[in-house]
Amino acid sequence: MRKFKTIFVTMILVVFLLSGCFRSDKAENNDPDALTKTSWISYDDGSYWVFNEDHSFFWYQEKGVTDDNYYGGTYKLYRGEKAMDFIEKKLSSYGVTKSELMEVINRSDEYKVEDFICIYTKNTTFMLDGKEQISKPNMIPYMGFLLKDETILDIANMKTASYYGFIKEE
Repeated sequence: MRKFKTIFVTMILVVFLLSGCFRSDKAENNDPDALTKTSWISYDDGSYWVFNEDHSFFWYQEKGVTDDNYYGGTYKLYRGEKAMDFIEKKLSSYGVTKSELMEVINRSDEYKVEDFICIYTKNTTFMLDGKEQISKPNMIPYMGFLLKDETILDIANMKTASYYGFIKEE
């Protein structure tokens, strides 16, 4: 298990360090956070992620196509030290520690503690080819960085170790 943890953390760290060209703790209530009322376009696959005022989200496979091929649900945003604490304590099954995260931040000039985030999503819908795929909600945590004056979102899905990069839409 320790070897898997080391490989997982190393893989996440490598993704962030190799993506180097890019650089809220109000999640317990419905106060706006850095993602509230924003939309993001993936620079990898063109997918489109929208965060609403009520802390709901929709992640569409393609911008402009909102009636099929999407995930939706609610989210909580954790930022900085609170994000690291949340990951280490509440998501301990992933084996990521605050000290490991600090090592990543300290090795890079691009990353700062206050830029580190955890987006904890509760997926309640997944439409694929016109059919609902989710029978019960599932939780998906993402960790990464909100960079360049909060215009770049560099994150990894903690369940799949998949990397996603987004640019904030104006």
